[in-house]
Amino acid sequence: MNIRVKLTPEETRSRIVDVAEEHFRRIGYAKTAVADIADALGMSSANIYRFFPSKNAINNAICQKLLTEADALVDAIVASGGSAGARLRRLIEDVHHFNRTRLTDERRIHDMVAIAMEERWPAIDEHCNRMGRVIAGLLAEGLEAGEFGPMDVAQTAEVIFSCLCSLFHPVMIAECAQEDRPPQPTAVALFILRALTNGAPQPNPDIFVNKGPST
Repeated sequence: MNIRVKLTPEETRSRIVDVAEEHFRRIGYAKTAVADIADALGMSSANIYRFFPSKNAINNAICQKLLTEADALVDAIVASGGSAGARLRRLIEDVHHFNRTRLTDERRIHDMVAIAMEERWPAIDEHCNRMGRVIAGLLAEGLEAGEFGPMDVAQTAEVIFSCLCSLFHPVMIAECAQEDRPPQPTAVALFILRALTNGAPQPNPDIFVNKGPST
């Protein structure tokens, strides 16, 4: 006799998100209906709506899951040690690589992320705000250590984040690639760091060492 394990509400929500993401990757965002997700889970659409009020709510949860992976990458970079400038450079290069490979090159996931960004889903706003705080934190560290010259940390962080749109925004990454103008994360990172270290009492020359082309 088969014994059906009763899942907690949180486990059920997680299963719905996992199955929905699998469908988006295989079939595509636009072609996946809530009924398809329900059928794959052996439940009714009405039961899906007990956990998510709409398809957009499921999409936002998937988007949040992907961005949580990006946040974990950023946290690891910040905690990795080394100068603030070196970590800022690594953040620019590695976040670009993550967004390109996970959110842009996977075409069907990219379509979902593009809509999420266009409609400013909560997960997107939360991630952007967090990235701004991380950049500001690195700037404050570098300023205190004498790596960077005088600045208004909050304002400079906002400007830098704006400058990084072409490297971080999956839609802009895709558009630049289509026009044979691929973003240059290392070049942009070095340009920003040269501006930040101008007038610094203790600039760190190691952050400008060429480590080879960014992937």
